[in-house]
Amino acid sequence: MKKPLRTHGFLREQARYLEWKEARLNNYPRAVEELVVEIDGLSSSSATDRAAINAICTRSNMAIYRCRDKSVDRQLIREFASRFGLTRLDHHLCANPEGVSELSVAASGVRSDYVPYSNRGLSWHTDGYYNDKPRQINAVLLHCARCADSGGENALLDPEIAYILLRDEDPRFIEAFEHPDCMTIPPNENAGGEIRPEIRGPVFSYDAAGRIHMRYSARKKNIRWRDDALTRSAREYLTELLEDKGSPVLRYRLRPGEGLISNNVLHNRTAFTDKPGNNRLLYRARFFDRIGIT
Repeated sequence: MKKPLRTHGFLREQARYLEWKEARLNNYPRAVEELVVEIDGLSSSSATDRAAINAICTRSNMAIYRCRDKSVDRQLIREFASRFGLTRLDHHLCANPEGVSELSVAASGVRSDYVPYSNRGLSWHTDGYYNDKPRQINAVLLHCARCADSGGENALLDPEIAYILLRDEDPRFIEAFEHPDCMTIPPNENAGGEIRPEIRGPVFSYDAAGRIHMRYSARKKNIRWRDDALTRSAREYLTELLEDKGSPVLRYRLRPGEGLISNNVLHNRTAFTDKPGNNRLLYRARFFDRIGIT
């Protein structure tokens, strides 16, 4: 007798899963332009603007907004996010006191030790994959104040679509990615001692409502995967999916005044080149909440 999937709630029931899957695939954007909503600005977005953003997030767990008024600072980022129920910020190591980090090239200091604060490319990941379960990152807001002279494009994929494609290829891939020892992040240490302990956990987990959360990094270093054939096959298939030109991956380069709001979707970033005196600057805020209009 075939062992049932351990997945949460309605996803265990094949008939309900198939109904959910059909709706997700039918509504998922086919082109990145379908993600874009024009709004007045961070401080002046209307209820209609926010409803449009929320509707797109319902389809794809992400939306791109484009501000007519390009005014931005860390407080405006927080206020705008709060309109979507995003208030519980992750005050991580490289964030400012407000809980908003500034993604720009850092030549020195603690930020210079981490790839997001360089001009190098970032491999596929979800944010906070090194956080423990109580500090799980459920939503991210990324806002562009200045773009690079060239490069800095993001590729994007809703984790629910990744889940569907993995499960349809082989349901055992989901079981492998649900294992509590699937992916281990070694402790973060420096000369002063341990900054963060070892974190281990699944790739796919579920909240009380059955919504999928994905914790993933394609980094070759500082990741320890469960050493079994099924996990290796699941990883290989996911890697192929993310690199396949025919997959539902969407690509976009944020311009000044534009932002990406998401329920922590899979993404990467290409390397970029700055223009002297005009360095790329993006604000990033990470939340323990999921998106919902307030």
